[in-house]
Amino acid sequence: MLEIYLTGIKPGSGTTFITGGIAAAMQGLGYSTAVYLPAQTGAKYINGFIQAPDMLFAKLMDKNITTFCSYLYKSKKLSPKVFAQEQLYMDKNVIFQDYMNVVNKYECVIVTGQSDITTLFETNFNEEELLRTIASPIVLIASMENSTPDEVIDYLKFIKAKSLNLRGIIINECPMAELKTGVREYQKLIETTTEVPVLGLIPKIENLKGLKPEDWIEYIICRTDLEAIFNVKISKLSV
Repeated sequence: MLEIYLTGIKPGSGTTFITGGIAAAMQGLGYSTAVYLPAQTGAKYINGFIQAPDMLFAKLMDKNITTFCSYLYKSKKLSPKVFAQEQLYMDKNVIFQDYMNVVNKYECVIVTGQSDITTLFETNFNEEELLRTIASPIVLIASMENSTPDEVIDYLKFIKAKSLNLRGIIINECPMAELKTGVREYQKLIETTTEVPVLGLIPKIENLKGLKPEDWIEYIICRTDLEAIFNVKISKLSV
């Protein structure tokens, strides 16, 4: 079974889009793929039904992707105040059970985090402790649009100091005009300073809403190293 814990270095890094693209790419490469969110934030009521934007986007990419989350919150950021306001409290045992149910059924599982490992799931239990318990390899996402090189480097050092299972980072929203020069220098700076491999360089898409699923999947396949992300040899990528 292939598994990663995919999360941004901060909100707005593009976790939803990268998750959906990687999940659809792996599904298309022949792996039964699931996306699991311990908690979905920013959920909205549409036509009387509460909907999860991250899972909807994954389904838009490929309807055969299985999506599941344990808790749905309307707020965009979790906190004890939000739990009280929405009258919905998380139980780590429920999260563990749901997680195990997913990883035991699918060949490829992407767990999506909250872009802040200090996020509380319940009293005295946060996202960092979840990561330590499930021991999933972490792939971080940073956006060149909303993160400076220093912010990226500092966060990578912070994660490494925690001795978590960090596999690498994907750089999102790279300026198209700088892909051959400035972005490569950015990549070199990160890798030489932190010794964390850059596993993908995703260009900034100006008209993301108008992008077809197959085009976004092609971007992911061409601009990320899926074999390094999942630490597996994928025969279809060698054809």
